[in-house]
Amino acid sequence: MAPTVIAAGSSAAFDRVGYWSPSTSSVDWCENNYVVSFYIAEFWNTISNAACFAAAVIAYHFFPGVKEARFRYLFGTLFLVGVGSMLFHGTLRHKMQLLDELPMLYSATIILFILVEAKHGPQGQWFPLLLAAWLATGHLQFYTFQTTYTLLQFGMIYYLRTLHVQQRTFKGPNPLISTLIRRALGFALFAVSIWLIDLRACETNLGYIGEKGANQQQAGQKQQERQQHQQPYVDHWMGLVPVIRLRRSKGV
Repeated sequence: MAPTVIAAGSSAAFDRVGYWSPSTSSVDWCENNYVVSFYIAEFWNTISNAACFAAAVIAYHFFPGVKEARFRYLFGTLFLVGVGSMLFHGTLRHKMQLLDELPMLYSATIILFILVEAKHGPQGQWFPLLLAAWLATGHLQFYTFQTTYTLLQFGMIYYLRTLHVQQRTFKGPNPLISTLIRRALGFALFAVSIWLIDLRACETNLGYIGEKGANQQQAGQKQQERQQHQQPYVDHWMGLVPVIRLRRSKGV
């Protein structure tokens, strides 16, 4: 197992002994341990991840394309990210860390797969098989997690940007899609920056990652449905949570 890395700026002197002590994870984030609850190592990092699986449940219920297997897998892995992150930050145990980081890689890979096919069209069986073979090297990815996950994030940022340019070039400007993609790009850059800062400098948490992921999924779904002659629009469930609805495009 890799040695424990404590984020720069954290003060281990304020850590306390808790129910799950000692920590066996390879990363100990900057939040001091067991200062809020004897049973939860990083209290605020733990409860903030509840938003991640809540977003997955809402997306699964409302997304028009949820019948497609790739979207079901995406929301399923996002749900596992939320659960795994809560278990990891709550215990700081090595096995729980795997339940957090591997689903993060899986969900990011699925989003990238969706965006690649939205831009280039279906790639045949070789593409998902290649991604599956890559994901099968989970033992290697665990030791290179920060690098691998960051590369996946920037891959998604690239394809979101190219999809935006493609849409404006061939179909003319669409203020709704442009706004969503700009928002997704902003959240993606912001979330990756916050995540890396949290690893190195402290005073943040990982809650932004779930929000960023939800926006990327919305943007990818909008591009996909628009290619299928559907007119997507944003509705707000309970006046607060943005969800995707569809209407048939005029002239189809």
